[in-house]
Amino acid sequence: MALLFVLFVAFFVILFLFLLPILFSLQAVGSLFVYPRQLKAMFGNRILRRNHALEHATIVVMMEREPGRKMNGFSTDDGFFVQGARSLEEVESAGREALRRLRAGEKTLAIHRNCGTTIVAVNLLTAVLFIGALALGLYMNWPIYLLILGSVALALMLRVPLSLLLQRFVTTDSDLSNVEMGWVEPANPADLRSGILGVLLAASTVRVRVFHTDPDAVEILRDDGAVVR
Repeated sequence: MALLFVLFVAFFVILFLFLLPILFSLQAVGSLFVYPRQLKAMFGNRILRRNHALEHATIVVMMEREPGRKMNGFSTDDGFFVQGARSLEEVESAGREALRRLRAGEKTLAIHRNCGTTIVAVNLLTAVLFIGALALGLYMNWPIYLLILGSVALALMLRVPLSLLLQRFVTTDSDLSNVEMGWVEPANPADLRSGILGVLLAASTVRVRVFHTDPDAVEILRDDGAVVR
């Protein structure tokens, strides 16, 4: 009986692993209806892109000061959040150094390998390559499963390079000549939108306010293509 149970479990584990590339690819196809629109909206929002650049640079500076540290962040239209901070002072110090260095031309500070853009990149790549694998397999009568497996592997290999490109040209703007750091304050759990988890995260999360003096920075590209101010 025990042997049968083990074989039964092993069968479903193997089946799941066999179907995993297909399930992952099908999930990624759904991202084609979401991520391009989100990227378009972010590209049209210069304020958010500049805040995103300063957020990345601030975290990079903090990690330079203490290598191996685990930190996260996210940006909004009025600033950004840093998760994993120990004090307001360290975030303010890192943020002001990051702003100074970005203004001095260190644009690479605005690009981060672990940005959430990487998730967008791998999903978009997987979706496009999955569709291509299906088309190629059907047209050439090649083994579709092996093509799908290869497409997933290729997407995982290329996700970071694509993420860096998207950050460089779409989701960040390192031109902070008309940007000023405002005050730094503890995060409000309600701002984290994570329920009970947000209360726990807020204890190590800092909010940084950012102000923009460039009037052109408030141009936002709507979904219908119109530019609003």
